Amino acid sequence: MIAFTRLLVVVLILLSLCYLLANVVLYIKRRRFLKAEWQRRAWQGDERRFLRRALKQFLRRWRLPLVGMIFIVPVTAMTVLVYIINFA
Repeated sequence: MIAFTRLLVVVLILLSLCYLLANVVLYIKRRRFLKAEWQRRAWQGDERRFLRRALKQFLRRWRLPLVGMIFIVPVTAMTVLVYIINFA
Protein backbone atom coordinates (compact mmCIF):
# COMPACT_ATOMS: atom_id res chain seq x y z
CA MET A 1 0.00 0.00 0.00
CA ILE A 2 2.90 2.36 0.72
CA ALA A 3 4.37 1.67 -2.72
CA PHE A 4 1.03 2.49 -4.35
CA THR A 5 0.84 5.75 -2.38
CA ARG A 6 4.36 6.73 -3.48
CA LEU A 7 3.47 5.89 -7.08
CA LEU A 8 0.31 7.97 -6.81
CA VAL A 9 2.23 10.97 -5.43
CA VAL A 10 4.83 10.81 -8.21
CA VAL A 11 2.13 10.43 -10.85
CA LEU A 12 0.15 13.38 -9.45
CA ILE A 13 3.26 15.56 -9.53
CA LEU A 14 3.94 14.58 -13.15
CA LEU A 15 0.29 15.12 -14.08
CA SER A 16 0.39 18.56 -12.44
CA LEU A 17 3.33 19.48 -14.64
CA CYS A 18 1.44 18.20 -17.69
CA TYR A 19 -1.60 20.27 -16.66
CA LEU A 20 0.49 23.43 -16.33
CA LEU A 21 2.17 22.79 -19.67
CA ALA A 22 -1.12 22.11 -21.45
CA ASN A 23 -2.67 25.20 -19.88
CA VAL A 24 0.21 27.41 -21.02
CA VAL A 25 0.19 25.96 -24.54
CA LEU A 26 -3.58 26.43 -24.87
CA TYR A 27 -3.29 29.98 -23.55
CA ILE A 28 -0.53 30.91 -26.00
CA LYS A 29 -2.31 29.36 -28.99
CA ARG A 30 -5.63 30.98 -28.13
CA ARG A 31 -3.98 34.37 -27.55
CA ARG A 32 -2.27 34.14 -30.94
CA PHE A 33 -5.57 33.21 -32.59
CA LEU A 34 -7.42 36.08 -30.87
CA LYS A 35 -4.78 38.61 -31.91
CA ALA A 36 -5.08 37.46 -35.53
CA GLU A 37 -8.87 37.63 -35.24
CA TRP A 38 -8.65 41.17 -33.86
CA GLN A 39 -6.43 42.29 -36.73
CA ARG A 40 -8.52 40.48 -39.36
CA ARG A 41 -11.78 42.07 -38.28
CA ALA A 42 -10.21 45.49 -37.58
CA TRP A 43 -12.41 46.10 -34.54
CA GLN A 44 -12.41 49.42 -32.78
CA GLY A 45 -11.69 49.61 -29.07
CA ASP A 46 -9.14 48.32 -26.63
CA GLU A 47 -7.35 45.21 -27.84
CA ARG A 48 -5.99 44.32 -24.39
CA ARG A 49 -9.47 44.41 -22.88
CA PHE A 50 -10.80 42.18 -25.68
CA LEU A 51 -7.95 39.69 -25.21
CA ARG A 52 -8.31 39.63 -21.44
CA ARG A 53 -12.06 39.02 -21.57
CA ALA A 54 -11.85 36.38 -24.31
CA LEU A 55 -8.98 34.51 -22.65
CA LYS A 56 -10.76 34.54 -19.30
CA GLN A 57 -13.83 32.95 -20.89
CA PHE A 58 -11.69 30.45 -22.79
CA LEU A 59 -9.75 29.31 -19.73
CA ARG A 60 -12.92 29.05 -17.66
CA ARG A 61 -14.52 26.88 -20.33
CA TRP A 62 -11.49 24.57 -20.67
CA ARG A 63 -10.61 24.16 -16.99
CA LEU A 64 -12.91 21.21 -16.17
CA PRO A 65 -12.34 19.20 -19.37
CA LEU A 66 -8.59 19.69 -18.97
CA VAL A 67 -8.65 18.52 -15.35
CA GLY A 68 -10.73 15.53 -16.39
CA MET A 69 -8.46 14.57 -19.27
CA ILE A 70 -5.21 15.06 -17.40
CA PHE A 71 -6.01 14.05 -13.81
CA ILE A 72 -9.19 12.02 -13.48
CA VAL A 73 -8.92 9.64 -16.45
CA PRO A 74 -5.27 8.55 -15.94
CA VAL A 75 -5.53 8.20 -12.15
CA THR A 76 -8.74 6.20 -12.46
CA ALA A 77 -7.24 3.96 -15.12
CA MET A 78 -4.09 3.43 -13.06
CA THR A 79 -6.11 2.62 -9.94
CA VAL A 80 -8.30 0.13 -11.81
CA LEU A 81 -5.26 -1.55 -13.37
CA VAL A 82 -3.47 -1.86 -10.03
CA TYR A 83 -6.59 -3.28 -8.45
CA ILE A 84 -7.14 -5.79 -11.26
CA ILE A 85 -3.51 -6.89 -11.29
CA ASN A 86 -3.22 -7.27 -7.51
CA PHE A 87 -6.65 -8.41 -6.37
CA ALA A 88 -8.42 -10.07 -9.30
